[in-house]
This record gives sequence, structure tokens and C-alpha cells, in this order.
Amino acid sequence: MNKNIKFRTFGAMLDMSRNAVMKPKTVEKYIDIMASLGYNCLMLYTEDTYEVNNQPYFGHNRGRYSKGELKELDSYANSKGIELIPCIQTLAHLDAIFHWDTYADIRDCNDILLCDEEKTYKLIDDMFTSLDKCFTSRTVNIGMDEAHMLGRGKYYDKHGAQDRFDILLNHLNKVSKIAKKYNFELLMWGDMFFRLLENGAECYGENNDVPSRVKNMIPDNVNLVYWDYYSKEKSNYDKRIKDHSAIKDNVWFAGGLWTWSGFAPHNSFSIETTKAAFDSCFENGVKDVFITMWGDNGSECSKFAVLPSLYYASELAKGNNDFDSIKQG
Repeated sequence: MNKNIKFRTFGAMLDMSRNAVMKPKTVEKYIDIMASLGYNCLMLYTEDTYEVNNQPYFGHNRGRYSKGELKELDSYANSKGIELIPCIQTLAHLDAIFHWDTYADIRDCNDILLCDEEKTYKLIDDMFTSLDKCFTSRTVNIGMDEAHMLGRGKYYDKHGAQDRFDILLNHLNKVSKIAKKYNFELLMWGDMFFRLLENGAECYGENNDVPSRVKNMIPDNVNLVYWDYYSKEKSNYDKRIKDHSAIKDNVWFAGGLWTWSGFAPHNSFSIETTKAAFDSCFENGVKDVFITMWGDNGSECSKFAVLPSLYYASELAKGNNDFDSIKQG
């Protein structure tokens, strides 16, 4: 890793799940760029776009990475000093697999898996079996974000009304046990703990006091990721880092380089939000940081279009706050 980088983990995440799966050679090109800028981590966000044992419909007719391709990418990333981390989904954002009737039995509602169902955990075990063979990293981002209707579909029909914190925590603990079989540490987007307080409406409302029983039930191999791509005010990041830290130590932060608002990037907004976020991360002792490049609605915008923001973020991570000198390169 570039010793000038002030973070322990400094990475980026490429969205490979919106009908725009990068060819492996293109990913290698991105790895080269990241390594030259001092990044040491790349996450590949794959909802169903990776080969999974016993799951022939994963990525069927829409593109996916084979296990062989993932192994090659992992080896290439390691050769460049980049840790390749799988970023998957084990609760929501799985609408693509529900196009196939074979998954009907494990669908709660919308894009959400049915919790407390044996077949669900067989699928998740298959996911981890594949990841174990393809990645040398022992870290996996398991997603679990934005499951707004958790417990309100087939789960409700089977179990009636249940405390949704309990549904989430029971599911998380089962996923955690599966991951431990393969010696994986887990990252989890942290928003659901706050969404449940707001009845799913907003990620962060006025009431961010998560019940102590929830904090005590989060498995020891799970770390929370606070994601925020929207605020230009450092004070907002300060508050939400503290909110997440009150639930679990060693919070990670995920910012955003805007590739999801149409065909054109939004570099200027990305730069403003990244500056505020990184200032807060430094002040609040956040050691692990990565930047997302989502592809909502079809990945119309090239991930290479935000290279100015990717470079700017790397300079901030080295402690360079002089915007004029960064512009000069």
C-alpha cells in the first residue's frame, strides 16, 4: 500500500449488477489505475452476476463472472497490492433471481429473501462455498441494505407479525454462522438498523437510538458500514459516524462517486461530498473507507468518467487538501 494514505483500508466499489458487467480485462485496467493512485482494496458488487455452486440461474442470460474469471481477477489484484473483496447480497436487492420460479419458495416479498427458511440458508451457503474458492480475501460484504418490506410478505403469512429487529438479527446471526465455516469476516451496510426505527421510511431520522438488545446481538464477525453519498455538511457525517459507532466498534465508511444519475457523471458533487466525508472520517478515527460507483437504472455512465473524483479522493486520503494543486495534478 502507498504509505502516504492515511486510511488502513482505502478502496472503491464497482457495481457489476445493473446489466453492465465489466469484462475482466476492463476490471484489470481499473485495478491498474487504482493501484497507481494508492488504493489497496476493490469491491465487486455482484447481486446475482457471479457463478454460484448449484445455482444455474445466477446471472442466467444477463452476464456473470465465472469462478475461473474471479480467481484470475483475485490473483491479478493481489499482484498489484489490491485486496479484491466480494460484495454480495444476502437479504434484499435480489429481484433478478426472483424472475425464476425456482426461487419462489424463498421470496418474502419484492426483492427480499424469506428469513428463517431452510432453503434460504442453503442458497447462502452455496454463495459462501463459491466465494471461498474464488477469493483469497477473508472479508465479504453481505449487503442487507434497504430491505424496506422485511417480514411483511410470505414471512408474515407464515409467522404473523414479528418484531422486525428480531427478524433481521436472527437472519444476520444465521448468515454469520455460515460465514464462520469459511473463516470470513463480514461487512454489512448499516442502514437497516436505523430504517427499522423509522418504520422503513428514511435511513436516518431524528430517532437514532437503537435498542441495546440489538447492539448486543450483532455477531462478533460483523462490522457495520455507514454509507452516505448525499451530504455536503461535515456535521452530518460526524453525527452518523457516532450513531453507527454506538452500535458497533470499527465502523467502515462508504462514500459515493456519482455514476448513477444518468449518462453523465457528477464529479463536482462527488468532490464536495467526499471532502466533507473524509474530513469527518479523519476527525472521528474511521480507518476503513471505500467509495462506491453504483449503476442504478442500467449503468449508463462509464465508471471511467469519475476518474477525476477518484484521483481527488486519493489526494485527500494522502492529506492533500489544496484543491488548486490537486487540479494541477
